[in-house]
Amino acid sequence: MLRETDRFVRFHFPELAIRGAWVHLDETYRALTAGRNYPVAVNRMLGEMASVTALMAGQLKHPGRLTFQMRDPGPIKLLVMDCTDKLGLRGTAQWDPALTTQLQNPDFQCLNTREGSAEDSASRLMMTLDAQQFSTPWQSFVPLVGQSLAEAFSHYLEQSEQQPTLLYLAANDTQAAALFLQKMPSADEADADGWNRLTHLFGTLTDRELLQLDPAQLVTTLFPEELISLAPGQALHHAGERNWDKVRNMVRSLGKNEIDAILREHGAVVIHDELSNQEYRFSPEEALALFSDHRPSDSEPRQSQTLH
Repeated sequence: MLRETDRFVRFHFPELAIRGAWVHLDETYRALTAGRNYPVAVNRMLGEMASVTALMAGQLKHPGRLTFQMRDPGPIKLLVMDCTDKLGLRGTAQWDPALTTQLQNPDFQCLNTREGSAEDSASRLMMTLDAQQFSTPWQSFVPLVGQSLAEAFSHYLEQSEQQPTLLYLAANDTQAAALFLQKMPSADEADADGWNRLTHLFGTLTDRELLQLDPAQLVTTLFPEELISLAPGQALHHAGERNWDKVRNMVRSLGKNEIDAILREHGAVVIHDELSNQEYRFSPEEALALFSDHRPSDSEPRQSQTLH
């Protein structure tokens, strides 16, 4: 059976009252990191961040946008990833340039926070949910706990949802994936040993299995004796669409005097959207036209709109 790519799939164990989800990223992961020149360890951690964000956004009950932000004084200073209920991903990362050489090692330890340590006040994981049911975006955050992103998110999920949770994240140079299990409140009544049994089997999972097997193969290989029901799944994609109207409005908001100064110094106005991994370039004529009555339409040719 061919492995599905760029997909989010839910599943559950009907006899155990335990639910799960699987995410796999190929083209989406590569689009998130294309042209960024991230060190290897940063690339892989961003892939893990994308996988777990998609995994949680796929379970939103209402239309909206889910954003996770990880801040840490360690080698990787910042990870930001957002995902809509339509499963479009955008993200970015910042790291300590003094550690670039060490970060080329995929096994370099990127998180060093521990529960109760002095670092916890500066290391945190924040979630922002912008959804229709809220008049303003809803935010929550917890200290970063653990030495991997999977440990940090497992802690976050258990704190926020108050249910035992298992999470496995993996990424290599071209693929990223996540597997999630959660015990529901009625699980002990359904099967008193069910959660313990699945926890033991979950602990045998390997990166290779998670990255190479499709969801049906993976869960039947990992839990061969259990009855499992898989949902059809949803496609994931990179939300890197260009939004010229938004950027034009931002340029106008700077004011003509500021734009004149930028043009004198740089010869063009260049804006890079870090989350979408897109560059917007305005020639002097295009930038100044934004402050005249002429508003170039998207159908007009712009030689400077190509990426550089």
